[in-house]
Amino acid sequence: MRFLIAFVAILGYASASAIISPLVYGANAGDVQAAAIDATVAAQDTVRAIGEGQARAAEAVIQHNTEAVRQVAETNRNLHENAYWGNVAASQNLVAAAQSQAAAVDGAAAAVRAAYAGAAYPYAAAPLAYGHALPYAAAPLGYAAYGAYGLHGLRAW
Repeated sequence: MRFLIAFVAILGYASASAIISPLVYGANAGDVQAAAIDATVAAQDTVRAIGEGQARAAEAVIQHNTEAVRQVAETNRNLHENAYWGNVAASQNLVAAAQSQAAAVDGAAAAVRAAYAGAAYPYAAAPLAYGHALPYAAAPLGYAAYGAYGLHGLRAW
């Protein structure tokens, strides 16, 4: 009997404590509801954190792609701009070279005109033995011989 009294005393003490009461009586409804609420809040927080992380990652990807597109467009613009100004410079160099050549030809033609204008033509007034005068000696080699625009229009440049 002593054993039984001791057993009942230990059982009473243990049932009052938190060790055996959940096993014997079951869980408290308030504690279960609090645990369910805590688990729900933790799950919602986890889902929200995952969603925010994905949104930040998507925003970073969009930013990176936008910057890459901007850099490609700027590089493309620079290439086209350099090509345009290179072509402009090349065409200006070609025009300058053509003008230089025209000036050289005009200078050579002027030198020839001056040399012929200063030379004496004793045979220009006298007819040839065949009765014909030299046509190029009778006509002056002036500006009119090269046309209104110089030698083949090169002075128009």
